This record gives sequence, structure tokens and C-alpha cells, in this order.
Amino acid sequence: MKLSHRITLYSTVTLLVLLLVVNTSIYFLFHHYTMNAELDRAMSQARTVVEAMQTTGNNEDDAGAFIGASVPEGGMIRVVRENSETPIAVTKNIELNGISPEFSPRETTEDITFNEQAYASARSPVIWTDGSIASLELIAPMNTYEETLGILRVILLISSIVILIPSFFAARALSRFILLPVQNLVQTMNQIREEGSFKKIDIDERAKDELAMMGHSFNHMIDLLKKNFDKQKQFVSDASHELKTPLTVICSYARLLKRWGMERPEVLEEAVNAIDSESRRMKEMTNQMLALASGETEETLQVMNVDLCRLTSEIAKKLGTAYQRQVDVQCSEEAVINGDEGKLNQLLFILIDNGLKYSEEGLTVNVKKVDGSQHVEVRDFGIGIPEEDLHSVFERFFRVDKARTRKTGGTGLGLSIAMAIAKSHKGTIKVESEEGKGSVFTLILPEEGLRL
Repeated sequence: MKLSHRITLYSTVTLLVLLLVVNTSIYFLFHHYTMNAELDRAMSQARTVVEAMQTTGNNEDDAGAFIGASVPEGGMIRVVRENSETPIAVTKNIELNGISPEFSPRETTEDITFNEQAYASARSPVIWTDGSIASLELIAPMNTYEETLGILRVILLISSIVILIPSFFAARALSRFILLPVQNLVQTMNQIREEGSFKKIDIDERAKDELAMMGHSFNHMIDLLKKNFDKQKQFVSDASHELKTPLTVICSYARLLKRWGMERPEVLEEAVNAIDSESRRMKEMTNQMLALASGETEETLQVMNVDLCRLTSEIAKKLGTAYQRQVDVQCSEEAVINGDEGKLNQLLFILIDNGLKYSEEGLTVNVKKVDGSQHVEVRDFGIGIPEEDLHSVFERFFRVDKARTRKTGGTGLGLSIAMAIAKSHKGTIKVESEEGKGSVFTLILPEEGLRL
């Protein structure tokens, strides 16, 4: 059974059960109060007859005449003595004589059914002509009661039908409305499966209900899948593009070795050096591309308190010694953040190393606190970056000066890795540059961006 049919059936059956409960309760409450009203009315009439009999004295003829005048239409009044004798019984319906007389020394009422007709019976004690206590029994047909209950049954039945039919169609419409986003979701998923493409479902941006939340979650999932797919696709494209050159160099020198390596030592040495250099560059490039392809998230980071001043000073000292240049580090105050020290070490190494590669002079590194964030400014005095290239410096394999990059051994992946690490720490990197005068790379990290 389809979900829409189940929703319709469930809601309709539930409403039907509720109507049955409510209608049954109404019917029995009305039955109870109407019955009591009929019994009270019969008792009131019996009391009236008893009072009238007492005022007329103990004359049996006068009592019989008054009782005959007080008999209800279709009913009966009789006097029942303690031995169940009936000295007087007046009725216009002789069939009622078939009802067994009952003596009661006190006032009682009951409803009885005789010949499929409902009657109200009221008994009230009365002093008979001989001074004994008898029971005056008044039996009155409850025609109004039965007619009213019949009308009530019809009204409840009609009202139930009138409620159920529109409710059934309303339930169908509601089930279609509820399941429309689900059907769109299923249809979109089938299209994705058949076409092998990433598609989203259309969502009313004004909607704030659970169905809209489900749609947003699905679209967000599609975005993540597409992002990961594009990342893998980009990785394959980057790898095939960037590894083509070193592989070509290695293959060329391998053929050269095969032809001349054994006869010419200088060719052997040149080829071995070239193959070693290109293989190392391939290894470095592969590791960097894998780091970008895998990405870093807050969940995979080993978060701890990191002193940026100490970390920057240590890296600056090592690279300054390696490049034999001065790297001046300035820290205005304590700079401690929550982060992964290993990843931040890699990030700062990339920024400082990048500045030294593209500058013939030293660097200045300034660590300072600005509006609740820690800033690390790396300023070089090198070739600078053209303004039209500033937006591309963090793209993979981008090089401002390709000839110089090849000379310094760069892969064009360093700044992409640095930006990825900064974003994983809820930070960013900004760059300012003037061609021919140098560049300033500013790392911005929130002090409590990650939780310990």
C-alpha cells in the first residue's frame, strides 16, 4: 500500500473512531437525561394524583373518577395494594393490563418496555379508603422520548457522513501535499542514478517546516558530494597535468641512458641527476596534492594551545639559516591560540619559505593581536605580484613567474595548502602586493576558533 493511501486510511479511520466515540457519548448522555426527565415527569404526575386523592377523602368512587380524568394518553393509572390487588385500574389501552402490578411503600421510578414500546412507570404511596397504605402506579408512554432519540440518531449519522466525506478528501489532499517533496526527492534521486549527474530539488525558501529542512539537508548533501567529486576530479586532472612534465623528463633521460649511458660517463651523470631531481619533485608534488585532496577538518586536527610567537621565531631561525638571510620576527604581546601545532608549523613554513624564494633580501614577520584575532604578517621585498594575478595566488599550480618557480623548485601548491590549513582553523590569508616592491601575506586566526 502506498504511503499516501496509508495516511488517508489512517486519518479517516482515526476520525471515524473519534466520531463513534463522541456520537456514542452524546447519544447516551442525551438518552440518560431525557429518560430521567420522562421519569421525573411521570413521578410529578403521580404525586399530583395522590395529592388530589387525599383531598377528596377516602371515597373510592371519587378517587376512581379523578384517576380516570388524570390518565395520560395511551397510559394507565392503577392502585396496587400490598397483596398486589388492584382495586382501581384505569386505562384507555387494555393491553397495559398485561403489565404485572408491583407494590412499593416508597416513591420509585423505572422505565419498562412492553410490546416493544417504552413506558415510564412511577409509584407513589397513597392511603387507601380503608386506611391501609397502597401504591399508586402511573404508567405513561414515552413517545416524545423515542421520537427525540430517533431524530438524534439520524442527525448524528448524517453529521458523521457530512464530516467523514470531506475529511477523506482533505486527508488525500494533505497526504499529497506532505508527500510531494518526498516524491520530488525520489524523482531527483532516480535522475541522479540514471544520468550520473548531481541535481538538487526545488525548495520554497519561505518554508520553514520539516519537509523544507529535509530538502535543504538533501541539497546540502548533494553539494558535499559534488564538492568531493570535483575535488577528486581536480586531483586527477592536476596530477595528470603536473606529473606529465617530470615523467617526460625521466623518460627522455632513460632513453638517453639506454643509448649513450654506457659509453659516455658525462651523459650517465647528467641523466642520473636529472632523473633523481625529477623523481624527488614528483614525490613532493604527489604528497602536496594528496594533502589538498584529503583536506583537513576540525575533527581531524589535534587541537592544543599554540604559541605563535615561539613557533614563528623557530621557523624563521631555521629558514634564515638555510637561505643565509635575515628574518626579523616581531611579537608585540603574547599570541596563543587553539590549533594543531603541526599544521600551523607547516602553514608558517610555507609563508616564510615562499617570501624567501621570491625575494633576494630578508623578511620581516610581525605577530600581533587585532580585534580578538591573531595576525601574522610576512613581508618580503621581492618581485611582487601583478594586480591581475592577486586573486589567483591561492589556486593550485598557479605561478607568478614560472621560470623562477622551476628554478627554485616550487610546485605551485604551497599557498593552496596554506589556505586550506588556515580555513580548517576558521581563519584566512590575505595578500597585498605591489609589483617590483614586494608582498605582504597576512595570516588571520581567531584566538579561540577551535575547541580543545
